[in-house]
Amino acid sequence: AVRTLTLNVYQVGDEAIIKFIHDKTAAPYFSNLVWFIGNNVLMMERCLRTEATHLTRNKLESLVALHLDDMHYVHDIMLLQMQSLNSMLCEHLLNTLLIPLYVYSLDPSLKVDSPQVSVKCALFLLSQVFLILTHPPLVKQLKLYICFEENPNLESSD
Repeated sequence: AVRTLTLNVYQVGDEAIIKFIHDKTAAPYFSNLVWFIGNNVLMMERCLRTEATHLTRNKLESLVALHLDDMHYVHDIMLLQMQSLNSMLCEHLLNTLLIPLYVYSLDPSLKVDSPQVSVKCALFLLSQVFLILTHPPLVKQLKLYICFEENPNLESSD
C-alpha cells in the first residue's frame, strides 16, 4: 500500500510538489530503499551458505520473491519518466548496490571494503536486474561497467 501511494504521489503533475519531493524526500527514501534491498540480498547470501533446511529454503524463497518485488517497484518508479527522480534513483542503485555488491562480487579476487555475495548469487541477481529494469541509462551504465569497468556517469547518458 505504501508503494502504491508513493507511486501515486510521484505522478502528481504539480511542479512545486515534484520539486519538493526531489529536494526534500527522494534522496533519503531512495537511499533507504537501496539499503533495504542490499540488506535483503545479504540475508539471501546467508541462507545460501547455511545448511539447507525447510526453514532456510522458505526464507530463501521469500527473499528471492522480495528482490523480484523490489526490482519491479524500482521499474515502476522509472516508468513514471520523471528525469530528476530517475537520475537520483539510478545513482543510488549503481553506486550503493549494483556495482559494489552485485558486480564486484563477480570477481572474488577483488579486494573491496564492501560486503560481497557468491558469484552464483551475483549472477542470479544481475539476471533479475537485466530482466526487469529497462531504464536505458541504468542498463547502459551497468552494462558498460560490467563489460569495460567504466565508471558510471549518468550525466552523459541518453
